[in-house]
Order: sequence, then C-alpha cells, then structure tokens
Amino acid sequence: MNDDQVTRRSFLGTITMASTTLMIADRGRTFGELPPPKETGLSSEGLLEGLPGFQPRTIAPLPHEELPGFLSRSQLASHHSEYVKAVRALKTAEEALGATDRAAPNRTYAELRRKQVETANSMLLHEFYFRNLAPEKVEFPRYLNRHMGEHIGSLDSWTADFAACALAAKSWAALVYDPYDDRWHNVVMDGDAEGTWIGANPLVVCDVCEHAYTTDYKKKEDYVAKFIERVDWNEVAARYKKVDRM
Repeated sequence: MNDDQVTRRSFLGTITMASTTLMIADRGRTFGELPPPKETGLSSEGLLEGLPGFQPRTIAPLPHEELPGFLSRSQLASHHSEYVKAVRALKTAEEALGATDRAAPNRTYAELRRKQVETANSMLLHEFYFRNLAPEKVEFPRYLNRHMGEHIGSLDSWTADFAACALAAKSWAALVYDPYDDRWHNVVMDGDAEGTWIGANPLVVCDVCEHAYTTDYKKKEDYVAKFIERVDWNEVAARYKKVDRM
C-alpha cells in the first residue's frame, strides 16, 4: 500500500466519522431547537405571481371602489376594512410563530397555527371575492362553456345550485376546481376554516357574511342574485387556465 492510498483512505475515514458525528448530533436536537421556516410568500412565484396581496403578504387595494347597481362605495369600503383586519391578523400570527417554542404539548403554538389557517383563508378568499366582481355584466366565455358542461352541466343549473349554496352558507360559497378528481364543485363554508376543500382551486368566490352586503341589501337572496349577475367570468376563465390539468 503506497502513501497516496493511505492518505486517501485516511481522508475518507475522516469524512465518514465527521458525517456520522453530525447525524448523531442532529438526532439529538429536539424539533423545538430547529430554526423555524420562513413563513412569508414570494412575489415572484406561484399562481398569484405579480399580484398584490396574499403571496407577498401585502394589502391589496379594491379593484373597484364602487360597483353601480350592485355594491355601493360605502359597502365595499367597510368590507375591505374587514379584509385589512385579516391581513394584519395573519402577519401577527406568523410573526408570533417564529418566536414561539414548539416543544409539545404547547397550546399557544397550536392556537397560532389554527389562527394562521383561519386568517390566511380569510385573506385569500376576500381577494378572490373582490377580484371576481365585475362593474357590469360579463358574458359567459366560450372557453368555459365546454368545461361547465363537462363538470356541472348548463350555466343555468350551476346558477341554481350556486345560489342554493350561497343561501345555505354562513360565510362563503365557492365554485372550486379539484385537480385530484379533475372536476368543478360548488362548496359551502360556514367559517374561514370550516368546509375547506383540500387541494381545490377557487374559481368563483362569494362572501355571504353580513358585512359583505347588509349596507346595501336587506335580504341575502337579493344580494346573492345580484352577485351571480356580476361575476367577472373573464377573471374566472383566467383562474381556470392557470390550474387546468388540460
């Protein structure tokens, strides 16, 4: 055995011992000692790339400050303030998560995780809602006709079922696309974290909480009927193109 072989063998042995030592040391660390992952999104990635709001954790402005014949300026302004509260609550929860001990059992950490889901859903759903409102009636695009027929049926049958969902829901009604079964579904949510369809992509979102309509409407059914008339189907088509499995 020459000196070069001994040197190489010694070097490899040193590396192996060092790696083993690091693995053992790492196993000895508790989960609570590991640095928490960064909890903020990136504005250069994802389905919402380039948009203000959820992904970069900023407050998105109202797309329309007034929707004549549908929602007044005061109604939209007060509703947007509820959205702003959700944005700030999400930021607070995520900042607290980074400084909270994760060692179990830990009620504070668990509650913060629940708050994160609740406020993240609220923030995102509000943004989908405001962005799928149109200032005037939008004709149903031909692109969506085939998909509506394949997944749900006629536009009229979807409208009737979506209205039923909106009137039954306490917080949100939505049309979602589930890539796992490659189908559209109307869903009911009774809270920001209740009734969530895991993995589904929102296409149409309707806020049916009282703060969304009671400034302008006495009856929920009148608001829901007008909402369906003012869905921005071009926005819905753009959303579906981003997530369709083709």
